[in-house]
Amino acid sequence: MMDGALEQSARKEPSPGRGLAVVVNSGSTNTSGFRLRVERSGKTEMEVLRRRPRILPPGTPGGADAPIRTSGKILAELAERLYADLEAAWPLSALPEQHCFKSASFGSRLTIEYGGQSTPDLSCPGGVEDPKLRALVEDARQVVAANRGAEAAGK
Repeated sequence: MMDGALEQSARKEPSPGRGLAVVVNSGSTNTSGFRLRVERSGKTEMEVLRRRPRILPPGTPGGADAPIRTSGKILAELAERLYADLEAAWPLSALPEQHCFKSASFGSRLTIEYGGQSTPDLSCPGGVEDPKLRALVEDARQVVAANRGAEAAGK
């Protein structure tokens, strides 16, 4: 049986076995969501989750409802910081919930899935008091912005 300090240390060790970090935007009634897979190297893959079918000519491969997938790359330092902050905040289920008012039609959630757990909503505006959660809010925003910048540049 482990004592509390050893048990906490065992939970905090970096674990490549936890898998990939995935930044998830749920989307809303009028906007598509996405799943952004981030490898430790900085390689990314974004899957846009369509809310409405696209209008495509008959016979188009993948069909109107097929998700759009793009690959990209963010700075390795940013990916490393994301993983370090996820490990520092482990277990994610212990992070404090953020509550904010959102429109039923236009509101979306931004979370990070990692190791079979998910962060609370990271898109709530205002002050985030928990430093571990604050770090993840900033990481998620920077990763999404960097990935969009890489897509725009064609990287």
